[in-house]
Amino acid sequence: MSKKKSITSQAFTIRYLRRSRELYRRYLETKPWINQLYTTFLGLKPSMTIVDVGCGTGDFTRFLAELIHGKCRIVGVDTRAASLKTAVSETRRARLTGKISYREGDAYNIPIENDFADLTCCRTLLMHLPDPVRAVKEMTRVTKIGGMVATVERGQLPSYYDPDDENFAQLIRKLGDSYVEGVRKLEGKDLVIGNRLPSILRKAGLSDIRAEIQADAWLLSDSRRKVEDVKAQLQFELMNLRENKKVDRKAMLAGGANGEQIDQFYRKYESKTRELLTDSEKLKHNTAFDVGGLYLVTGRKV
Repeated sequence: MSKKKSITSQAFTIRYLRRSRELYRRYLETKPWINQLYTTFLGLKPSMTIVDVGCGTGDFTRFLAELIHGKCRIVGVDTRAASLKTAVSETRRARLTGKISYREGDAYNIPIENDFADLTCCRTLLMHLPDPVRAVKEMTRVTKIGGMVATVERGQLPSYYDPDDENFAQLIRKLGDSYVEGVRKLEGKDLVIGNRLPSILRKAGLSDIRAEIQADAWLLSDSRRKVEDVKAQLQFELMNLRENKKVDRKAMLAGGANGEQIDQFYRKYESKTRELLTDSEKLKHNTAFDVGGLYLVTGRKV
């Protein structure tokens, strides 16, 4: 995989990974059924051998380990030494070193022998690769006959609605589509690859294809969430928007948006976010509704 800095490179920085995963964990604490979804769909059980490709700082790796109540062996693989260093530290802190180890390696050349794993998986990895079929074939190589390959990626599910400003909601959806199309044109990556996963797994030679969706409903005023957690999320998103404005604008323009639309979005987004951060009552009564989610697709090696 190329080391050249990409439009989406922010997603791999340690600072971003730590904070985004921390906030997402707090969000998932309000949805305990998510654990059951992964446990059942991936067939997680004691004594399994698992490989997590593109593990980053090991958040998904540790999530899987915590879902298995008993012994297991999980190997996290990532090409970034800095991410693996953090993964090792966080795994030690979580007291999961008895279950998890890490190796430096590429998704196109996984440093693991043939027929090693009962389950080989990746989460939000294929969206960053120009040749996802090649990566899934490599994941299949390290999987045992009869074992499972699992992919977890974002797809074309996002939908934002604001009853108090429907024009802004339409603008967000339009620019979101432009951003995805721009990244596809500029870098050959599909940020909503989830919809394509069944065909990718089939092309990689897998059978018994299955699919599920983990839907994430982002209602800022959801009573299950702490106001301080929601504000932390808003502050984090605002920081990222400001830091990545130049590269995001480039992608949206390449995807068909115009400068006036983009400028209008940035002005409104910053204004609305600052208002919610400074007025807790408005935040508690805000009914803007944002839906996203992850596509879970598996195939079996025969």
